[in-house]
Amino acid sequence: MKGKIKVLGLILFSLILIAGIQSQTWRECIRVVDGDTIVLDGNEKARLIGVDTPETKDPRKPVQYFGKEASEFTRNLVEGKKVRLEYDQNKIDKYGRTLAYVYLEDGTFLNAELIKQGYGHAYTIFPFKYLEEFRQYEKEARENEKGLWAPREEKDQEVNEDTVVYITRTGKKYHTADCRYLSKSKIPITLKEAIQRGYTPCSVCRPPTLKVEKSKAIDTSASITVYITKTGKKYHRGSCSYLRRSKIPILLKEACARGYTPCSRCKPPRCK
Repeated sequence: MKGKIKVLGLILFSLILIAGIQSQTWRECIRVVDGDTIVLDGNEKARLIGVDTPETKDPRKPVQYFGKEASEFTRNLVEGKKVRLEYDQNKIDKYGRTLAYVYLEDGTFLNAELIKQGYGHAYTIFPFKYLEEFRQYEKEARENEKGLWAPREEKDQEVNEDTVVYITRTGKKYHTADCRYLSKSKIPITLKEAIQRGYTPCSVCRPPTLKVEKSKAIDTSASITVYITKTGKKYHRGSCSYLRRSKIPILLKEACARGYTPCSRCKPPRCK
């Protein structure tokens, strides 16, 4: 009797397993919008969870660096093919798109593959179940200089001191015009001035840098203005809170020659 029950149990388990496999819904990807958004049969638009690829279709922004390559990568993988969707806590975003993890018939996890191959960033603003894994995939892609993390060649553009880059009101990096970090403020500035003011290149958009010989390097201390106080021994940026009582402008070169040292709070540029 016990043997029969065991056999029946195995049969029941097998039937449940088969039913589960058969219940998986396979959809056809009929079109790729861009690297992280696809359209399924029935005209359902799906946004990949946890990955953000450079923009190519946003009318408010120019085509971003490596956006076309990311779109083509996704197109080659899924367009015209069957895919399976899995979901997280939220199924629909504010634009009405389905939020999904997308798998191909051969088991390829599209969301993860985009990040592994350097076609997108890990989109970690909102929590999702693969967040830590995706962060690690991005780190590895950066370290291996894959895709958009590869050394960027400036094509058909002469980079010099007058090349325009962009900064924000509060940041310490300079950017290309299409960088996603310029969504709140976008202040044009020449590359020379950005370097003189102590800005460093953004690691996401990879803006141009000046390639100069050491003997011809820009003497930033000769033209940068910093500020000192009547009694202090530090020099500061113009916005430093320590300048509330007195604020005396002075060239960086002169401040250094007079023995002033940089403020540890506002972190002004250092002497060369």
